[in-house]
Amino acid sequence: MKLRTYTYLLFLVILVVGFTTSNSIVQTIQKVSVTELHTTNTYTADEEIILKFKANETTNIALVVKSSYGISILDSEKKEDTLVFKIPSFLSKKRGVINYKLVFNSQEIYSGNLHVKASKVIKEPLESYLGPTSITAGGKDYGMFTIIPADKYDNPIEDSTLVTIKHQFLNLEKDSDLFIDDFIVWKNIYSYQKSGRILVSANTNNLASKEFTLDVFPSQAQDFELNASKKHEYADGNQIVEFFTSEIKDEYGNTISDGRIVEFSILTNHNEQLRSSGTTIKGVARGYMVHPVKASLWKAQAFIPEMAESDELVLEFKPAVKDYTITFTEDKRNIKVGAILSFMNQIIPDGAMISLNIYRSGTLIETFTNFSSKGFVEFYLSDDFFPKGEYTLEVIGMGIRKKYDHIVLE
Repeated sequence: MKLRTYTYLLFLVILVVGFTTSNSIVQTIQKVSVTELHTTNTYTADEEIILKFKANETTNIALVVKSSYGISILDSEKKEDTLVFKIPSFLSKKRGVINYKLVFNSQEIYSGNLHVKASKVIKEPLESYLGPTSITAGGKDYGMFTIIPADKYDNPIEDSTLVTIKHQFLNLEKDSDLFIDDFIVWKNIYSYQKSGRILVSANTNNLASKEFTLDVFPSQAQDFELNASKKHEYADGNQIVEFFTSEIKDEYGNTISDGRIVEFSILTNHNEQLRSSGTTIKGVARGYMVHPVKASLWKAQAFIPEMAESDELVLEFKPAVKDYTITFTEDKRNIKVGAILSFMNQIIPDGAMISLNIYRSGTLIETFTNFSSKGFVEFYLSDDFFPKGEYTLEVIGMGIRKKYDHIVLE
């Protein structure tokens, strides 16, 4: 009985001693002490960053670093009771916050953070953008000039840094002093009432951006005048009418840009719609139209689609040919028109169009069209297509219509 009692007591003693020893090991892990030895937590990009800690335990301790690049684990260089960690250069070049913690046997024993500022060496030319690069005159349209100054490692430089934005237009030069806010500086460059080019640039700490060009184009075209020039007033179907606009300008007096399309529309007294077009050169557009072949009255107007229009211009054309003779051979199959004489009794230029309509029993069965040569036009009615019989022939050209009934082809 006593032996059992002693055995039981011995077991309890061993159990208590073992528990106490185990508890002492846990206490040792929790009591690893760390003292920060480096003197600053603020660095400049590319400055060497070495973290030093004094600890009563230097084995199995690692530095876990968290930055914008992700998480890195660094081993220490042990110097007696001092832990030395060197932050890699790819992390020390990046502006921002680096968070770190010391880990001993997977347990965090110390934490802190570092602040890396942009380098003082700013990259030149300054990173800058301008857009759009084309605006219209009038003071309402603008291009936005944006500057993002960065150091040589592409870190945006510190807020509140002074940036001077300059722009020049004609005889005007303007400076604007602005401060970086949230890494950028921007300014709207508004147009002026005159068209031209605005030159834009920026400076900071004696460093400059590239020179940018902001093109200011004329504003919307205003209504304009239409003029015409013709060699004579006769409808000879040969000469050219030249239509031309006055110098087209915007509301601020700027001549509109070259290449603007202007459409010329002509309505005749014969309900014909004629069209021509031209593009502006130095604000003036020109269009061309051949004289009519018969007496006509034209009402002409020019348009810049959905933008501006001219006044209406009226042109009158007198008949160039008052009459011409038509002769038939004995079998009536050869028909000769002419000589066709123009308004000065001269032979009309080659190319005058004459048409011959052929009717049988009141029905149009064929139309021939020929062009004059040396003042004459000839037609031949072959018996292969037009058998013997009675026809009606109608000759039309140069505004003259002649009809012959009861023509018997032999």
